[in-house]
Amino acid sequence: MNTSDSIRILVTDSGLGGLSVLNDILKKIKIESPFQNVELIFADALFDSNSGYNKLATRQEKIDIFNRALLGIENYFKPDIIFIACNTLSVLYDDTSFSKETKTLVVGIVNFGVDLIFNELKNNSNSKAIIYATETTINSEAHKRELVKRGISEERIITKACPQLQSLIERNPNGLETKKLIDKYTSEVLSEISDTQELYISLNCTHFGYSFNFWEEVFESKNIKLKGILDPNNQMANVLFSRNNARIKNPTIQIKIVSKVEMPNDNQKAMSQLFRLESPELSEAIENYIFKSDLF
Repeated sequence: MNTSDSIRILVTDSGLGGLSVLNDILKKIKIESPFQNVELIFADALFDSNSGYNKLATRQEKIDIFNRALLGIENYFKPDIIFIACNTLSVLYDDTSFSKETKTLVVGIVNFGVDLIFNELKNNSNSKAIIYATETTINSEAHKRELVKRGISEERIITKACPQLQSLIERNPNGLETKKLIDKYTSEVLSEISDTQELYISLNCTHFGYSFNFWEEVFESKNIKLKGILDPNNQMANVLFSRNNARIKNPTIQIKIVSKVEMPNDNQKAMSQLFRLESPELSEAIENYIFKSDLF
């Protein structure tokens, strides 16, 4: 970790879900920062506005494109730390050549989600967890495999892939179509569960938390009282803080949003609106994002 009074923090995602992680870092840094000067950069690793990592035919294609994205991002921004605020990309990271060669500290989101699920299931021995995520994340079995390794029975871990949900949420997190799709996937997975008395759900796509209220409403409509909704998005920022860090009030903060593909107007408007009251400086950065077609 950078030990100077300045730091350049980069957050990347395959879309705009990771803005929630950037926002959490921003909020915590504004309260008490270990650094006097903070540069926050969000670099969208989406490679094509008409496609996405989950639409690629093979895992190797996903790895190769993400590897190029990481190389481009590191070369252009030279960050002190990279947060992979995307479960889809995090489960690919260890298989990239970048992961073997980089000297930059890289932090993926998967283990934060695993920790949240494990701590709840460990403390509630009769409980189960539904893991909602993208197809790539679910197919990797990364969360399930690690939980089983830690001693959680497979029968207590239910996984559910949610194709296209992240795209709908990014376009309109509060839209009726978004709620309908959440309801559809939830109905499908609940048909596989006989006992819903001690049930957690885990949102393991960074986009899913933008529609938090819909998850609550859908389960309430099915007369299911959840033990909890687990979202790792607000855990990643903790990496930046330690007990030995000095705390600086009112640090200087710069925010930059950069994308290889043009941000659709609807998505830009939805994301800007989402953060406007809580973090107006982030909202402004979204509205003035930098389109850089040669990012990678």
